[in-house]
Amino acid sequence: MSSPETTRNGGTGERLARFARESGVPLLRIGLGVVYLWFGVLKLFPGGSPAQDLVERTVSALTFGVVHGDVARMSAAISEIGIALVVLSFRAPRSCAVLLIGHVVLVSTPLVLFPGEMWSGPLQASFEAQYILKNLVTVAAAVVIASSHPRVR
Repeated sequence: MSSPETTRNGGTGERLARFARESGVPLLRIGLGVVYLWFGVLKLFPGGSPAQDLVERTVSALTFGVVHGDVARMSAAISEIGIALVVLSFRAPRSCAVLLIGHVVLVSTPLVLFPGEMWSGPLQASFEAQYILKNLVTVAAAVVIASSHPRVR
């Protein structure tokens, strides 16, 4: 026999499912926004990010040496902080998804630009490459965020 609490409000599984439906995308956006903001702010300060050297070399390579050093680092910092603000604004889910996917594409370029540093053998990714590859989760998050737009459903 069901308890009155279970019958009136649905089972625990139903409540958890409802919570996940209602909170999943907002929690995803908060998590991504905090990470982008945190990593962006670290890049504002020389030596603040463990990815600084890789960021500077990647931006320099992508701009054929036009943008390098502190300007490259600051450009990356400002773009990540900007993305964080869009993600945390809870507006424009499609634009948010485009920014996230675009950023992932750009930050994945060291896998191709510096293969000797990124790979020690087939499927043997360096620590830096693993750090980059985890961004596949960001792509999945961007798709979920884009699909959260009411007109998509």
